[in-house]
Amino acid sequence: MFRFSFAKFIRKIQIIFFYPYKYKGSFILSFLPKSILIEKSLIIEEDVNFSNIINFIGEGTFIGSRSVIGNCEKIGKFCSISKDVKIGMVNHPLNLPFTSPRLYQKKYKIVKKNLYNHDAIKPVVIDNNVLISSNVVIIEGVKIGEGSVIGANSFVNSNVEPYSIVGGVPARVIRYRFSNKRIKELLKLDYNNIDNLLTTQNSDD
Repeated sequence: MFRFSFAKFIRKIQIIFFYPYKYKGSFILSFLPKSILIEKSLIIEEDVNFSNIINFIGEGTFIGSRSVIGNCEKIGKFCSISKDVKIGMVNHPLNLPFTSPRLYQKKYKIVKKNLYNHDAIKPVVIDNNVLISSNVVIIEGVKIGEGSVIGANSFVNSNVEPYSIVGGVPARVIRYRFSNKRIKELLKLDYNNIDNLLTTQNSDD
């Protein structure tokens, strides 16, 4: 049965008529929270769900349709996030007998005090130039290093090192994209200097 949502209707109007003027040079088909600062030349496909925790998306980043951006505060420049990716998913305490929030969070008025503090878990931070393939799940509290690649269908529950390629459940390092010397050089790049990035892209190293 069809149910009309006035809030969704207003959001759709904003996306279609207001966003092209507010975010000139970008192509945005999903609703963005007010807390977010975005740079230029973004592509955000339809039905991407953002929490209010996200506060920055860098220049040239792509986010595919139906992705969920949960407990994540930053997505860097020139990142490629495929379809159906889930970032910053909430973890549940495994040291307690019961994993239902109703039995460890005070707000449900069953337990008298919080037995596990979700707010103490740091948000995900995604550095520049990261490739996240489709159907990846990244739990909260991890950092995704610059230049890294995460293979499709992976489950990421620990930090991903810069310029590493990881995959699997849980994700493990498959290999590094470049030598240690080359990685150190790349980590010195200034992502605000597009000419320098293009020179590096076209180099023979």
